[in-house]
Amino acid sequence: MLVTFWGTRGSISTPGRTTEKYGGNTPCVTIESEGTRIILDAGTGIRNLGIELVREAESGKEPLEIHLLLSHTHWDHIQGLPFFLPAYLKDTKVTIYGSPKKERFLASVLKRQMDYEYFPVSMSALTADIRIQEMSEENLRLGPIEIEWEEQVFHPGGSVRYRISAHGKKVVYATDVELDLIFDRDKPSEEKEAAARDYLQFVHGADLLIADGMFGEEEYPARVGWGHASIPAVIEAATKAKVKQLAVFHHDPQHSDKYLDDLWVKYRTRCLADPHSMDLFWAREGLTLAV
Repeated sequence: MLVTFWGTRGSISTPGRTTEKYGGNTPCVTIESEGTRIILDAGTGIRNLGIELVREAESGKEPLEIHLLLSHTHWDHIQGLPFFLPAYLKDTKVTIYGSPKKERFLASVLKRQMDYEYFPVSMSALTADIRIQEMSEENLRLGPIEIEWEEQVFHPGGSVRYRISAHGKKVVYATDVELDLIFDRDKPSEEKEAAARDYLQFVHGADLLIADGMFGEEEYPARVGWGHASIPAVIEAATKAKVKQLAVFHHDPQHSDKYLDDLWVKYRTRCLADPHSMDLFWAREGLTLAV
């Protein structure tokens, strides 16, 4: 599988010279295998992806067939959709998948952000064949890719994590979940224990885990309840689950490239002290890796 990061920033896009290395676009990731491509989230990063896809469509004979999996509908995860050029191509098929807990709410949220009060073009202007589909209990199979999912708690409004498997490899996309609360030893509860067990089972043995690590350990105490994890909590959970590679994702908009570099040195050094540690890196816009 080929994994490409098109947007790695959380909350709000942050263009500028201080974010050139890790990128300023909000979440969007693609995973490809044998000609099948899935998109994870539709933050502002999906705009550049859409430009590339239109180029592909213009040079190829087959119309585009796009599968977009949404973790949730907070603004930073859907705000790129109105700027996704393939959605304006008549022969394109776009299927948007999301949580069944949203019911009709999923469609209404996506349409509402394109109301005239917020955007000059309505969703009805998108000429592609767009279908909005709730995830079902059965695993989703797209070509060689199998997709499993679970609802996540400890994030305002909830979110969905996805496990994408192909050819014996597993990539887990688990952004926007407050792992510090789930693994809170000072205030244990049955709900937290169940959430911790489910999380570890779902990500166990992943060849790549893409996880929200928005805050450094000194920052997190002032942000409890915001629905995002500290970097130490993500590393601890991934280590327990025997993850092979961990991509820290959903970078805080206040974190410059230099600050993220300093965090990487700090936490990478800790990981290297463990002889059985996984490969730890910061997700970077434009990075493509083979899994």
